[in-house]
Amino acid sequence: FRWTASPLDSLLELFPPFLLAVPKKKTSHSRKAMRSANKGLKDKRNIVHCSACGSPKLAHNLCPNCYSTLSRGWKAQAR
Repeated sequence: FRWTASPLDSLLELFPPFLLAVPKKKTSHSRKAMRSANKGLKDKRNIVHCSACGSPKLAHNLCPNCYSTLSRGWKAQAR
């Protein structure tokens, strides 16, 4: 009884060529910086004033100042 394996001449027989794709050159610092230049933080444009206390808040969100006073009241009632 003898184990025989078919010899592989190259990796191309085992894998299709598109699996072996690698960059031909190193990406320079300048090119990396240019690619990530438009990934910066954007300004918030949906800031409104709370109708109850007048502090700035995001539109369609709870006001943090009003919510903190409400939650303190709820915790005091729970005790």
